[in-house]
Amino acid sequence: MRTSLLALLIALAPVSVYAGGARTSPAAEAQLDEGLTALYSLDYAKARRASRKLIELEPDNPFGYLFEAGAIWWQASQEYGLFKDTPTLQGLFEQDVEAGVRKAEAYIDSKDKQTKLDGYFVSGMTLGTRGQWNLMKGRWLDAYFDGKKAMKHLKKCVKLDDGYEDVYLGLGVFDYQAAHLTGIAKLGILFGLRGDEKRGLERIQRAADKSRFARRQAAQMLSSIYIIDLHDDARALAVILQLRKDFPGSPYFVFLEALLRHRLGDWDGSLALGRELHTAIAADPKAFRHKWLTLVCGLSGADCLAKADMERTLVWLDHALDSTSKDKPDSFRTLLRLLRGQTLDVLGRRDEAVKDYQKVDFLPPLGDSREIARGCLAAPCGREAVLDRLRAMSKED
Repeated sequence: MRTSLLALLIALAPVSVYAGGARTSPAAEAQLDEGLTALYSLDYAKARRASRKLIELEPDNPFGYLFEAGAIWWQASQEYGLFKDTPTLQGLFEQDVEAGVRKAEAYIDSKDKQTKLDGYFVSGMTLGTRGQWNLMKGRWLDAYFDGKKAMKHLKKCVKLDDGYEDVYLGLGVFDYQAAHLTGIAKLGILFGLRGDEKRGLERIQRAADKSRFARRQAAQMLSSIYIIDLHDDARALAVILQLRKDFPGSPYFVFLEALLRHRLGDWDGSLALGRELHTAIAADPKAFRHKWLTLVCGLSGADCLAKADMERTLVWLDHALDSTSKDKPDSFRTLLRLLRGQTLDVLGRRDEAVKDYQKVDFLPPLGDSREIARGCLAAPCGREAVLDRLRAMSKED
């Protein structure tokens, strides 16, 4: 899988206030809910503020540090090249991991069973996060030792209480990911880190079915597996529909549903979702600029704007423009024309791209659409030019 599932896993330390799972205070729970909603709304700064507020409220609570580190890592998994472009976020990520492990040690030493369970859980998740970081950096032995200790702590949760439902997300994702290690990363197998794809999927599904906070992260994991690994669009769509109920304001899940309906041949449904996404863009084009990099590159990473993806995008845009050809010109057509021009430019079809850029000037404006189109008329908006703009927009204040 392109993005590490364990990297996505720690997007939120899954917690709840009922027996059989992790435990936090109502105030901490409120911040975690707010942060997760912001995260899937692609408002990364707001998600970090929520986790920072939790840290301020409860500085000795290790969940706050894990949450902030997880939010940063999920953003990095969606925004291609984030840590390279924003080293300060990398530094904050590393600080949070260190603090999370340190604070969890006090929980593990507690004589209270629930507190001890929470300590093992958050320590295991945090160490797993650092393991993924080391794996990405090519630090194979460091990644192995972090992964081994992470699994040791997560398994202790199950040994102490096999009804600690949140932990099955961590165990399941590790199982699934370890079964998909490639290249030199498979060295972990020599040290006893073996995966099991079937068991991993079953454990993630268990978390999706039985835990409160973790069910949403588990559902998001499953959707990523179905879309990127298994290419099971029908099963992915079912999961995304549930996530849309949980996060009705998330443009991320609107985009994924539109993508999946297109792949499944539901052209009208996909187009309607495209209009829904446009409505969110038109409501505040400036605020939406931060979200484009995730929508364009989140599923593809280093392969963002690859030829095959651009060709599929062009098919959708052609269909959308044809379907709206008799409608009164509006800013939805402006968006379609601008995106079609850039898609053609990336594909090297410059003459056709120019015609689309020229038409943008005669359609209702949408944010800085005319400025972008004129810039693309002055100089081709090929792959690198588009990526540079997307990265710049994601870092705007």
